[in-house]
Amino acid sequence: MTRRLTLAFTLIALSAGAVPAAAQPAPTVRPAASRSVQIGGYGMVGRLNLVARETFEAVIGKRSGPVFGGGITMGLPLGGLYLDVGAWRFKQEGERVFVTGSEVFKLGVPLTVTFTPIEVTAGWRFRLRYARLVPYVGGGFTSYGYQETSTFAGVGEDVDDRFTGYHILGGAQFKLRRWLGLGAEFVWTTIPDALGGGGVSQAFGDTNLGGTSLRAKLTVGR
Repeated sequence: MTRRLTLAFTLIALSAGAVPAAAQPAPTVRPAASRSVQIGGYGMVGRLNLVARETFEAVIGKRSGPVFGGGITMGLPLGGLYLDVGAWRFKQEGERVFVTGSEVFKLGVPLTVTFTPIEVTAGWRFRLRYARLVPYVGGGFTSYGYQETSTFAGVGEDVDDRFTGYHILGGAQFKLRRWLGLGAEFVWTTIPDALGGGGVSQAFGDTNLGGTSLRAKLTVGR
């Protein structure tokens, strides 16, 4: 009896080991993840320092002020290449002035100065070992909306125009989460020949409406 049981177990073991390799389930092979276009948005606050210092110190009493804005960014599947479209606003209250020589005379007429630039940027994000920190650089085209409005403006005194220029920037983003980050960037903008055609800017010889700005960003998306 013992010999028969031993023989039976031996036959079962040999049968199990004889299952052809082709009958075994093949391991699942996952395709490598391919990079795709990544879209995100951001809100921005910062401070603008204007090149035309004397003109704006005369009109609004200072050469700098806060800016607020936002935009959309798109990462392309080409290394670190990205595209960005953003807009922001600078708005300050002042008054109309008259300049003769080096003297500035306040006219007591309230004046509102508003910038509404639109920036189109192409740039490159650098991928570091520390993946949560992403430095970047970029540059591109700026369409610069400029307004001067006053309640008691005469014919032709108000200004509503748009000028073109360009900008370059550099900054870094720190990823708090996969879809949420904080960033800071420095931007230099030039808008040549936007000023100087008359009035206060002509008296001071200011022609460039550009400046530099330091901005903080809250980013959403990948």
